[in-house]
Amino acid sequence: MPRLDDVARAAGVSKATASRALSGADGVSPATRERVRRTAGDLGFRASGAARRLATGLTRTIGVLTPSVDRWYFGSVLHGIAHAADAHEHDVLLYDLGAFGRGGHEKFERFMDRGEVDGLVTITWSLVGGDLSRLDELGIPVATVGEPTPHSRSFCLDDDAAGEQAAEHLVRLGHRDLLHMMSETEVQPIDASSSDRRKRAFERVSTRHGLRMRPIMTVPTTLEGAHATARELLARADRPTGIVAGTDEVALGVLLAAHQLGIRVPEQLSVIGVDDVPTAAAFGLTTIRQDPAQHGEDVVAWIMTALAEHPHGRPVTEPDRSHTSYAPVLVIRSSTGAPPA
Repeated sequence: MPRLDDVARAAGVSKATASRALSGADGVSPATRERVRRTAGDLGFRASGAARRLATGLTRTIGVLTPSVDRWYFGSVLHGIAHAADAHEHDVLLYDLGAFGRGGHEKFERFMDRGEVDGLVTITWSLVGGDLSRLDELGIPVATVGEPTPHSRSFCLDDDAAGEQAAEHLVRLGHRDLLHMMSETEVQPIDASSSDRRKRAFERVSTRHGLRMRPIMTVPTTLEGAHATARELLARADRPTGIVAGTDEVALGVLLAAHQLGIRVPEQLSVIGVDDVPTAAAFGLTTIRQDPAQHGEDVVAWIMTALAEHPHGRPVTEPDRSHTSYAPVLVIRSSTGAPPA
């Protein structure tokens, strides 16, 4: 097994220079760094992670705390984070905390005890209460994706604008009798969840246009749960002409129920969702598009910039708590149209 001094000798540099070149530390010219790395590759030498950290103060790892990994939104954010981290030669250390009240606090404590990472990403409602207030203890760049929060740098869809855009689309088509099917919050929100913000936006549009105010209907955030509720709703004679669903999963459940009950979409019922999941186009679902994978890539780019401003592991003493809000995009397909005459 080749050693560092073997690489240094073969590359014609000192052992200290070889160490800095392989660890990514400053003070080495690009030509020398390339020569040392090429020599190390030819000899089959690999620098240890511990050695790199001693030289640079970096672990080359980004920590991610998430309440789930098997849902479209969380998986999309993780994909973006992993892709961007890999481009910056960083690995991802993932902690699936689970829904609030199901072991999340204990897993967070484990992360605080063991997690040695260069930056941390929390996805939506991963943390609550006292755990949120402890993020500053880490002394590293920390950001949240999916919720605007005062506790860290944050990136998310403008849910207020998304909710208004969805409802206004149906109003412009002539609908006066709308129902909002709100996706229930599965874990404890930081403040008010995206579902809450979309619901309030729908209520503002309804008030603005003097629409019939049906009670908000809260349904499980799954196609199966929404489908069961929608079958009962749509079987009634007094059904609405348009449904604004809190997510595409809920909207797809409504479309399935309408199909099974012989209700024509959009001639007898218009349905709009939020997200633009991959299956939305196949079902002709009109929706409000967001791009969680891009949000994940953006948060990694921010972490890398923050690390460049705090080199060699120098702790972050003044956390950045600014917010990036992404504008929603209306995608019109065949599930919405004018109300029945």
